[in-house]
Amino acid sequence: MENLLNQAVLALVSLLAAITLAVLAGARRRVLDWIDSRKNLAQRDLLHRLAEEAFALVEQTMAGSKSADKLSAASNYLAQVLEARGITLSSDEIRAAIEKAVLQYNQQKTSMAQN
Repeated sequence: MENLLNQAVLALVSLLAAITLAVLAGARRRVLDWIDSRKNLAQRDLLHRLAEEAFALVEQTMAGSKSADKLSAASNYLAQVLEARGITLSSDEIRAAIEKAVLQYNQQKTSMAQN
């Protein structure tokens, strides 16, 4: 009888341990996903700030140049700065960030002209 009771207790403890491990594994996944999302948000914020910097740089240093040349120079600058920080993005993502910076600049310029 005592042996049967020990086996039942052992089986119950094993079941509780398995359930606890499953819950902890799920919680670990959610925590890692949350950390990744925070990291990605921080990287996106950094990308947009650096794209504004790249746009400002080429606007000041390449005033008489063609738009395509400015975009190329801004893209190269941004890719180098991001790479130095360990961030690798596609050329489409880099271009999109620069285009967004240009649009924001033009919107601010238009708003200021209307006031």
